[in-house]
Amino acid sequence: MARVAYLTGRSYRGAPTPPGDVPPLERVSRDLIFAAGREHGVEFEVAYWDDAQLAVRGFDAAVIRTCWDYHERPEHFLASLDAFERAGLAVFNRSEVVRWNFRKTYLQQLGPSAIETVWAEKADAHTVAKAFDALEAAEVVVKPQVGAGSRETVRLQRNAWSESDLIGAPRAAAMIQPYLRSIETEGERSLFWFGGAFSHAIRKVPHAGDWLANMPGRTAFLAEPAPPAAMAAAEAARERAPGDLLYVRIDLVLGDDGAWRVIEIEAIEPYLFLDFAPEGAGRFVGAIARVLGV
Repeated sequence: MARVAYLTGRSYRGAPTPPGDVPPLERVSRDLIFAAGREHGVEFEVAYWDDAQLAVRGFDAAVIRTCWDYHERPEHFLASLDAFERAGLAVFNRSEVVRWNFRKTYLQQLGPSAIETVWAEKADAHTVAKAFDALEAAEVVVKPQVGAGSRETVRLQRNAWSESDLIGAPRAAAMIQPYLRSIETEGERSLFWFGGAFSHAIRKVPHAGDWLANMPGRTAFLAEPAPPAAMAAAEAARERAPGDLLYVRIDLVLGDDGAWRVIEIEAIEPYLFLDFAPEGAGRFVGAIARVLGV
């Protein structure tokens, strides 16, 4: 039986996470993964990612799961992963992959499948105005290059915004992308690979009048096959990503031109949507078991 630390954060959206627990959103997935672990010879134990003693607690590996507070202490998070690996504890995904995925500038490496983006050190009025023209967009979305959960994300309409609308925009380095209208109807697709093998796909459709496709309570989540063109776009992007991803989620939205665009690759701490695709738990744990040789 292999022992694997199931890494979580000390808080989620300001609410503390008790020792040995995970955020409520993840509890069903955790239970499914733990049950699959018993079938595959893998024993999971929840641990905080900033536990300095983790590497000497007898674990065979650590898997990054609900570390959903890492963006609040990003350097500490990266340093912790580095320290675990230096001490001989394998981390999945490994720290080098996390650094690659940490800042969304990785989109520049994904080729034509990636959504067109204007990169900015600061999301000021001048930069945003120029981005409208560069993207030839009627609407844009401004979001942080390092972030999660749609924090510091604003949507702006050409000729109908002012500098005051940027109050909720990123305070640090930003990215500006065209607003893709299909998000309101087609929604967003999330595709998952574990151990290099495709696992499942989720369609995320915002409730009427909304446009954020990742907010529980404001989004409908459906397990359904991805359109072939979306799968092809995701595979094209995956080929340009690091090749040894134990797990990865690729998010896509249908562009106004009818082509699927990758808007994010999540290889750090993705929500796996196992509530809606429970069969993915065995595939996830199976990938871990194969790497550990159990």
